[in-house]
Amino acid sequence: MDEQNILKNFGFNFKIARMKMKLSQDDIVELTNFSKAYISNVECGKHSLSLVNALKFAKVVNKSIEELISED
Repeated sequence: MDEQNILKNFGFNFKIARMKMKLSQDDIVELTNFSKAYISNVECGKHSLSLVNALKFAKVVNKSIEELISED
């Protein structure tokens, strides 16, 4: 799996998990202190993120990083 696919999978899976929890991007801003633009770019697979930030995203939707990068 190449870097671009990892980023796209992470963003897509995060967005699906967020929506299942009925959380808006604004809710994620409040929970993480990330900007809405940053969250949007991550969800679109346009932003590479640090391990620390990946963990913050994963925690907020009760998923592991592995689950978020999964192709399933």
